Amino acid sequence: MKTLLVAVDNSANARKVISLAAEQALAQQAAVVVLCCVDLSYSVTGPYEIEAGEDPEDFEYAQDEQQAAATVVRQALAELQSAGVNARGRVVAGEPSETIVAQAKTLNAAMIIMGRRHLSSFNRLLKGSNSASVIENAECPVLIDVRAD
Repeated sequence: MKTLLVAVDNSANARKVISLAAEQALAQQAAVVVLCCVDLSYSVTGPYEIEAGEDPEDFEYAQDEQQAAATVVRQALAELQSAGVNARGRVVAGEPSETIVAQAKTLNAAMIIMGRRHLSSFNRLLKGSNSASVIENAECPVLIDVRAD
């Protein structure tokens, strides 16, 4: 079975990315791995797996970045599961674009699905674009959800 890697964060666009991932997973009869990256300085251990079926409401009050990332993944898994998609989640510490590309390679992902933040030219120069870096370095196709907020 194909595997699609879906990179999410705690932004408003994450729900749109998950919706797009569900459409693609059902169309391609693929399993989904939901990935959320955390800063190395906040990481306890990693990666760790998250099972679908856990109630996201149980984790509403995340107290740190790693727990917040796990909450984002659990919410995405709940949405994918309700859409009938076979999904599991992962929280991994590292720089986002490098981590996404490395995880896609490790999982032998058929596709990476992610959003973009619509950064200003100045912020793109200052922070760099994760989506552009993933597109440049991934060994598989990358689907970017560019729908406006």
